[in-house]
Order: sequence, then C-alpha cells, then structure tokens
Amino acid sequence: MKEERNIRLRKVVRKLNQVKRSQKKQIDILCNDILTAHADFISHLKNFQFAADFYENILGITNSEQLARNVGEYLTTNLNDINMAIVFMFSGRPQIYIYSTDTALEDIPSQIGPYMTPRMVQLVCQTGNICTSDQLCEMGFFASPAVLKKISLAAIGLNTAGPALGMLVLYRSTKEPLSKCELTKIASVTPGLSTALKNMQSSEAMANAFPPHA
Repeated sequence: MKEERNIRLRKVVRKLNQVKRSQKKQIDILCNDILTAHADFISHLKNFQFAADFYENILGITNSEQLARNVGEYLTTNLNDINMAIVFMFSGRPQIYIYSTDTALEDIPSQIGPYMTPRMVQLVCQTGNICTSDQLCEMGFFASPAVLKKISLAAIGLNTAGPALGMLVLYRSTKEPLSKCELTKIASVTPGLSTALKNMQSSEAMANAFPPHA
C-alpha cells in the first residue's frame, strides 16, 4: 500500500516537473518574441526618423546642385564612411556629383565615372531594385578588376516608373562592405528624392518655356 502511494507520488512529481519545464519553455519563447518585437519596433522607429530627417533636409530646394549637396552630405554624415556619386538626368545628360569621406578612395570617382552613362542610369532604374556590383557589371559597368576588388559597390535608381531620373552609386572599402540594412535604408528615401527631382525638372522646364518678360 505504501509502495503504491510512493509510485503515485513519483508520477505526480514527474508530471509537475514536466508542466514546469513546459511553462518555462513557453515563457522563454514569449520573452524572446517580446524582445524581437521590441528590436523590430526600435529599428522601424530609427528608419522612420532617418527618412523624416532626410525629407526635411531636402524640403524646398529648387536647384539640382543644392539638392545633390544636401543628399550627399546627409547620407555621408549619417551612414558610416559611405561614399557616393549622385547622378541626376537633365535633358538626357547625366550630372554627376561626388561625395567622398574616405581619402583612400579618392581615385575611385575617376575610375567609375565613365560608366555613369544615360544607358546605365536607365538600366538601373528599370530593375526597380538595389543593384549589386555583379549586376552592374552585367549591365556594362566594366570598371577594372583592381577597382572592384577595392570597393563594395551598389546602385539605386531614381524613379522606377516613367523616365529614368538618375541614380545613387554607393561605395565603400571592401574592409567594411555596404550592408543590406544600409542599402535598404537609402532605398526607402529614393521615392521622395525622385519626386523632388521630378518636380524640380518640371519647374525648370516651365521656366524655360515661359521666361519672365523684361
């Protein structure tokens, strides 16, 4: 009788231990989910702030040089050691603005500049995606292997629907490759930049069509 009672007691204890382990596992999963959700929320908040500050930075600009300067200075200041070529299309011709923070890469603009053609801008815009160095090479971005080994390279088109308005060519030393997070963050503000550029082009076209009377 006593032995049976001990057997039942051991079964109850085992059952309780199983329940406790199951509860602990569920609590751990819940805690991890909460931490992940919190991290995602913070990340979204930071991205929202990045975009809000970017748009505030280009608000009210009426000429391409100032627009390129504000874009270049904002992105190079807020992203670690990033270098970039900003390409705006005007009357079918690319206007190229270089913003570099790494003195070790001062020779890069002259090496990649010849490939920033209207055709390249059009191809990058048509993809509607962030273009990697491999994709750019397939499009005809034939910088020397020595250059491509030296830099982590990507390009993002401006205006995926309608005429190609330009592109952002981003590069950094291969010692610190461009991250997916950084490129996604930049890509998130290109629609607003495209709109600003499009409005500016429309205003300039209108001004040229109807010059003020003397």
